[in-house]
Amino acid sequence: MQDLPNRFRSVQVLVAGDLMLDEYLTGTVRRISPEAPVPVVDVSDRKYVAGGAANVAANVLSLGAQVHLIGVCGQDRAGDVLRELLAGIGIDTSTLVLCPDRPTTSKIRVMAGQQQIVRVDTEDRSALPAAYRAELQDNFAALSDTCDICIFSDYGKGAVSTEFCRSALAQAQARDRRVLVDPKGLDYTKYTGCSLIKPNLTEAGHAANIAIDSEAGLFEAGMKLLRQLPGSSVMVTRGPDGMTLFEPGEAPITVPTIAQQVFDVVGAGDTAMAALAIALAAGLSMREAMRLANVAAGIAVGKHGTVAVSLDELLQHCEIPEPVRA
Repeated sequence: MQDLPNRFRSVQVLVAGDLMLDEYLTGTVRRISPEAPVPVVDVSDRKYVAGGAANVAANVLSLGAQVHLIGVCGQDRAGDVLRELLAGIGIDTSTLVLCPDRPTTSKIRVMAGQQQIVRVDTEDRSALPAAYRAELQDNFAALSDTCDICIFSDYGKGAVSTEFCRSALAQAQARDRRVLVDPKGLDYTKYTGCSLIKPNLTEAGHAANIAIDSEAGLFEAGMKLLRQLPGSSVMVTRGPDGMTLFEPGEAPITVPTIAQQVFDVVGAGDTAMAALAIALAAGLSMREAMRLANVAAGIAVGKHGTVAVSLDELLQHCEIPEPVRA
């Protein structure tokens, strides 16, 4: 593990997906509104954080690698704030597609101390207009020449469409680039040709149409997803129960989670995906990369809100549990 900083530093990751702006309004509750039976939050702090695919990119950078980002945001205040945030940490925003007729996906979380009172979402989940989809595909084609590995961060907001996947996966395969996918929805066949998909337990169950309430149910769902995506691996994140990897022709492997106090699960999947991609591109085996991703996710849930994990933090927690075969 001592040479990870040097190995990570040379890695270039291309992140494509749904960009978001996370806004946190934090304050105190001292009274109930006279207009309706709801708490009144006296806001004392406002914070903006890059979310979705932008959070994946921020984690890639924080973990010591180089990153290129493509996605779509609106020509609105949320889009301006998001681009300023990304530029402020050193991420090039010139490859983002600006869509004036589409709002930037944003999530406003109103917090009383550490308790979330309400979340307000602004988004458009319809298909991207053809011209913007073509621009997104062109940007991917141009950047895939310079990257070592690609991530699709699909939050179902329209950027990672079937058409985009078909085009981008063909480009990646032509350049012998691995593509890792954080999937969304019920039909994973649009990701055919990817190297790995990383659903969580609920997503895997829905996509496989199997109720996962036991190890046997997880095994059945994982094997079904393998059959849906020939040649791809499936890594199911299981929250407090760690991660389970399904690979073609191999017995499933589970990495148990590292015990920690859980404050907030927001963004942990993004952190895990960033760590996984960098580790694989740096030459680590799938088993080693999964172990690092599991550690990174464990660090993320120990923080409040959407926060990138640093390489120093990862190295401090590198007493990593060995995976076990199911």
